[in-house]
Amino acid sequence: MNYNTSDLYLAGYLMASGVPLKSNEKSSGTTIFCFEKTDKLLQLVDNYFNMCAQINPLHYGSALKILKNILYQKNYNHNYDYQQSRKGN
Repeated sequence: MNYNTSDLYLAGYLMASGVPLKSNEKSSGTTIFCFEKTDKLLQLVDNYFNMCAQINPLHYGSALKILKNILYQKNYNHNYDYQQSRKGN
């Protein structure tokens, strides 16, 4: 099951918290970021919206840069398979 968001800052927070981005899709001018829905993710989302999230600011800034690069790519739809690439190493 997936968790989708178009909120750039939430997506950056999730990535900076160690949640891998699964895919992104651009539809009608909006980019949707897709993450695997887990208990950890749901707790992070809850923390984010309750304004009690804590994150390393350098990790957060790096995640936002990655996501902004994705926003401006010409190839808007992409699937990421971080788990498979790590298992092969």
